[in-house]
Amino acid sequence: MRRLAALALAAALLAGCGEKPEPAASRVTAVTGTLDLARPAPGPPDAGTAAGHRAPATASTTRSSLAFAGRVQPATSRVTLRAPRGAPVAVDVAGDGSFRARARKLKRGKNAFLLEARAPGLAPWTVDISITRR
Repeated sequence: MRRLAALALAAALLAGCGEKPEPAASRVTAVTGTLDLARPAPGPPDAGTAAGHRAPATASTTRSSLAFAGRVQPATSRVTLRAPRGAPVAVDVAGDGSFRARARKLKRGKNAFLLEARAPGLAPWTVDISITRR
């Protein structure tokens, strides 16, 4: 009888020891990434394109093409680079998520591109890119 009481007491102590269950690991909901291009400082959403939340990454060159690097997570994401009226061009992504993209056929002045990374079941990561050819 004493053994049974001791077991019941031990079970009660373990069940009510005050520990909270561990929270579920945060679930990844979107592709994330970084670029080696300049990004303007964030501003309020109504501050206009150059200072607002969707300000493009920027670069300048004197050549007709520009290569830039970045990294995406998850590393299995599919990355594309697209000019406004062009077809998306696939960008090779290494096993660690790093990539190197090349914007081609740059005209003099500003050139706009959209970099996008997608993975099944996740929200895409998109970055507007503005490249000025001088």
